[in-house]
Amino acid sequence: QGVWRTAVTPRNCETGDAILTLTGLFTFSQGGTMAEYGIGPGSSPALRSPGHGVWQREHGWQDYSFAFTYYRYNASGVFLGSQKVRATLELGAGGDEFASRSAIEILDVSDNVIGTGCATAVGTRFLPFADAATAEKPRAPTATSRATP
Repeated sequence: QGVWRTAVTPRNCETGDAILTLTGLFTFSQGGTMAEYGIGPGSSPALRSPGHGVWQREHGWQDYSFAFTYYRYNASGVFLGSQKVRATLELGAGGDEFASRSAIEILDVSDNVIGTGCATAVGTRFLPFADAATAEKPRAPTATSRATP
């Protein structure tokens, strides 16, 4: 569970060669739902919706699977269809990293499969307060101090 920073690499399904890498976010929620977001280099957030899906634990403490879908649009905002991603995920020994392999289906507006793909991803748990014992605690700004991000 939690928020994960990801690097997703679409691959040639035949050769395994990387096509590009994009950064994104996965959120795995208690109860088995998830959200996903990622935009490729040079792409626009207007071309796709956030992804929504489900996850579950498989056999073994570090094995999981997930699936999500998102909607696709052209540059004029016309609905083109959706994309489905199904993946297996292996959690790292420390519990703060993962690696996954995905099978992708690209669907048209009638939910017909018009393309397929493959991808791998790695993720690192987002830990904003990882070093809470030594980190400076947030404090309210005063007349002589300024808040910083």
